[in-house]
Amino acid sequence: MRAQEKVAEHASAAFRPENVAFLGSKEELQRIAAAGPRGALALAGLAVAIVVAIWVAFFLFVFLPRGAIG
Repeated sequence: MRAQEKVAEHASAAFRPENVAFLGSKEELQRIAAAGPRGALALAGLAVAIVVAIWVAFFLFVFLPRGAIG
């Protein structure tokens, strides 16, 4: 069997509506969309808090003990 024949026989999961489409009603979709991207905002906020905490720790434990430059 040639490679082209194998590719032609393969059906991607992306072509199946049950794998890519929301199967609920329009009301359910509106309810979900109205809630907003709370999870993404929480994750972004957590990432920013971690970065700020690392920066503060670096400032307190590395820069301040070294003293002023000069």
